[in-house]
Amino acid sequence: MTATITAADVIQMAQEFGADLAGIASAETLNAFPPDPRWPQTPGRMSPDAKSVIVLVLRVPVASFRTKEPEPYQMINMLINRRLDKIAWRVSEALEKKGYFGLVMNNNSSDWELKSGTYGHLSLRHLAVEAGLGTLGLGVNFMCAEYGPRVNLSVIVTDAELEPGEPMTEQLCVGEGCSRCLYACPTDAVLHFHIDKRQCSIKAQTTGFYGAADLFQKFIEADEGGRAGVLSSQGLLHYWQGLTRVWGCFGTCPRCTAVCPVGNDYHEFLAEPQKEIPETSPERIAKGKSYKEARKAGDEVPGLSDWNVRWVGPDGYTGKAAKAERKKFKAGQENTGAS
Repeated sequence: MTATITAADVIQMAQEFGADLAGIASAETLNAFPPDPRWPQTPGRMSPDAKSVIVLVLRVPVASFRTKEPEPYQMINMLINRRLDKIAWRVSEALEKKGYFGLVMNNNSSDWELKSGTYGHLSLRHLAVEAGLGTLGLGVNFMCAEYGPRVNLSVIVTDAELEPGEPMTEQLCVGEGCSRCLYACPTDAVLHFHIDKRQCSIKAQTTGFYGAADLFQKFIEADEGGRAGVLSSQGLLHYWQGLTRVWGCFGTCPRCTAVCPVGNDYHEFLAEPQKEIPETSPERIAKGKSYKEARKAGDEVPGLSDWNVRWVGPDGYTGKAAKAERKKFKAGQENTGAS
């Protein structure tokens, strides 16, 4: 027998299981508005009975962004993804006990029928926007008012018909006037509300698809001595770690998220240590200015097309959402101090 369940019930359940934030998106809406219509990442492809998608958010602890070595960040990303999988699994089990199915989606999978490399069955960042949890930024990172882009996501597809969240129309990302993510990107992959994913992958997925392909290509093209070098290289060790522990396969470069000024965690813990961006160059500053001028002039920007602006925030940046969250955060701190 199917028990009645509401969106509020599911969100409360997800948070009790450990999610920092949770939201609901409509499968019907997602089927009608895939991120890229040419390669439809839609719930309907996963199950014709899908009615809702539950989005889970887990923040990344700020200590990960205050280290000069990448290993702690890679380690915490791996742990967070495993924890998200467990939370999603528990939500799925709870739904099943009430008579609904809950299809847990791998948060770093690839669907080779769509695109090569790391193009998932569903786009988690777009699902999170549709659930009303935040918006996309200049480099199309998902960001929320509470933690900026320093979060990981997971989703559960279900046949439970739940009231969806209301997507934000205001852009959370400060945008071209900030461009800190553009300045910080070690591979210069940040475009105008878009990203050069292959460039990003060089640092962000060192043992992911492109990292593995690069390693194999070096081995195939090398002579006998070169192949021996590849077999004893640190790159092969990292690839083995990726196979056994997902180490380096997902989110191994924290620079764009570390320097983003959106979120209470940035203002409380990261504003001072991340104030200076050593990767900044005159060329990158000029690129940021050109983005700002293009938007001001009303030029055609693919990342802000009539289709894509849906997930960026059609009202543009006003600062209202960020100010409201900062006010709420400060009030909470004062209440904590008073008690």
